[in-house]
Formats: sequence, C-alpha cells, structure tokens
Amino acid sequence: MRPIQNLLVLVCLAVAFTGCSHPGKPRTFSCSFPYGFQLTAPASRLVYQRGLDGTALLPIAGASGISNGTVEARLNPAGSINTGAPWQPLGNTRPDGRFDARLRVPAGWYRLDVEVRGGSQMACGTVSNVGVGEVFIVVGHSVAQGGDINLAGATDDRVNTIAWPTNSETTLREYERTADPQLLPPFRGTQFGAGVVPAPFGHGTYFWAQFAERVARTQDVPVLLLNAAFGGTSLEHWAKSARGEPFEHSFVKSELRMPYINLQHALRRYASVTGVRAILADQGQNDWPETDGGKVFANYATWVAQARTDLGFPELAVVVNRATPPGTRTTIREVQERVIREIPFCFPGPDYDTLAPADRYDHVHLSAAGLPHAAQLWAEALPASFFSQVKPYLPVVP
Repeated sequence: MRPIQNLLVLVCLAVAFTGCSHPGKPRTFSCSFPYGFQLTAPASRLVYQRGLDGTALLPIAGASGISNGTVEARLNPAGSINTGAPWQPLGNTRPDGRFDARLRVPAGWYRLDVEVRGGSQMACGTVSNVGVGEVFIVVGHSVAQGGDINLAGATDDRVNTIAWPTNSETTLREYERTADPQLLPPFRGTQFGAGVVPAPFGHGTYFWAQFAERVARTQDVPVLLLNAAFGGTSLEHWAKSARGEPFEHSFVKSELRMPYINLQHALRRYASVTGVRAILADQGQNDWPETDGGKVFANYATWVAQARTDLGFPELAVVVNRATPPGTRTTIREVQERVIREIPFCFPGPDYDTLAPADRYDHVHLSAAGLPHAAQLWAEALPASFFSQVKPYLPVVP
C-alpha cells in the first residue's frame, strides 16, 4: 500500500452525488474510548475553498495509539450527532499510529467524525464545525482595514475568520514592530461575530463580517475572510514593499516590507492550506497626489504580480474597487478601470462613487451609514457568475 499521506480518498456524498456506493455502515458513534487520539487537521471553524466543481479536498490528519489500524471518517451537517451518515474508509495508520488523507467534499458546513480501529482497540475524535465554501483576503488602506466604527458581527454560524485572541493587543503591537509570522494567530477559525479582530491586520468586524454573511447566504456556503490591509498606505507603498524597496513613512516600516508583508503572510501561512477565491483590493484614495496614471498602474501591477508569485498561482483573482478621490482627481478612477481591463484575472469591484455623501464622514472614510452600503456593494460585485467562472486557488496536494 502507498503511504497514506499520498492517499486521496474521493468521498461520494449522497446529498451531492448520485450513483455512488457507500462501503461504510451507519453505527453509533461515541468517543469514550481509550488509545489516545489527536486530530491535527482540519482545525475547528476553518473553511476550505471550493473549486469550480463545488468541491474541495478536505485534509484529515492525526495520530492514535493504534498501529496499522483502519481509519474511517464521516460528515454530518454541523450541529448534528449520530444522524446515520455512512462512514468512509481512509486507509490505515502507520506503525507509529499517525495518519493523513483527504476527502473530496461538496460545499457545506459539517461536523467531522474520525475513527481508528485495530482489533479490540478504538480511538476517535470530532471537529464540530468545518466547511467547504469561499475564502477571501482583503488588502488596501484604512477604508479596507477599518477603524473605530464597526457594524455588528455576523450572526450566521458559517461566517468565520482567523482571529486575534482576546486581549492580544501586546502581541499585535509586537507583530507590527517585527512582522514575525510566528506571532500571528494559530491556524484555526473563529465565528466572525462582535468584537472579533481578523488576522493578519484587520480592525474589528468593520463591514467585512456583514459582507461575508451576505455571500454565505446568497451562495449558501461557509465563508472565511482575512484582512491584510494597512491604514495610511498608498499603492506606491504596496508596490515598493512588494519589491522590498525602502520608503519614508511616519509609522509604516518599509524595512519589514510593510504593508505588503501582511498579504504575503496571509497567502503563505493561511491560504496555502485553505485555498482562496480572490483578493479584495480597496485602494487608491491615498494616491491622489500622483497625476501620472502610468505610475499608479505600474504600482497595481507590481503588488498583484508579487502576490501571484508568492502563492505560486498566476491566475489568482483580484477584485478592484473603483473610487474617485475628493475633488476632480479622476486619474485614480481611470487607472482602476484600466487595471480591470488590462491585468489578467482582475475583476470589477464596487463603485464607491455611487455612495451618498452621508456614507463618508470626511469624503473618504465610511460612516456608520456607509458601512452597510459598502457591504452590499462588495457583495453585489460578486454575482453568481463570479463564483461559477472565476478560478480559485486550491492547495497543491502532495
């Protein structure tokens, strides 16, 4: 038998596929058994990006005290217990009791049960919430990162982020000082509710939690959203930091490759495992002094190309907002339209020029009235055709 880490198990779930046999038999599930068990993947409340076929390969890995035992798993709707879903074989544990495999799973929000059996021995574990759906990463300046005004968090249990723990302000400041990825939150999800601060650099729920909730409900899938934006930055800062070039700034440290390093960490630390549908880019308002559209376009192209290189995926989708800075400075808006036309796999995002004057308290930053409108505009920029046609990044399976 090939090593189980190279085994891809294609699971046939009756709710999504027809004409499939189920070798496992329904049985009562209880984890009150000896022979220690550790389930290392998937972590709770993570969402794995679905492909254009609506499925993902869900990683399942762990260890038990049982050598060469048989490993089986089943998926029930999240919140359910012992509903009789069939068990699916995953192969055998190695002599040291470890195992890892993947299940082909349709989009949905699940409870995962895993069992290891060897003779009279049994070990088992459960992940109560794990999903297959949509993953997004936000980049940009303060209009993307957020501030002191936040909408209520998502109420839909399927809307998640990877969050900074409560009372982690000191660690977050140390991360801003060093950009050390080891300081970032561990690889597990958190429901994107009130008071949650998304990694790697977001500010609260802002409007993004409600945007994600709109996507979850219209697409009927779980959503994971990360925020890599950095307030006070321009496209020039993003381009230079993507290239590792220095620039002067009162609080953004170019020697750390801020602000771009936040996106690199989001891609390499998190999205490389979960996959990702698109980067949501809310930029341009701080670039109004630049009148040379060619320079602004080159700055967009630079960080986009670097992100695709860092992920190893030239087709990584970028959704670009459009907004005219205050006054009659039309260059930025014109460049954003050009980016959408000319840079492959870039797509039109919301049109902030349609916001009402009351939606922005200083003509740039979103007011309490503007936040729900922004959430709606971003959700409307991603119609059903976007999800059926825009190719996501899916993790490379060894």
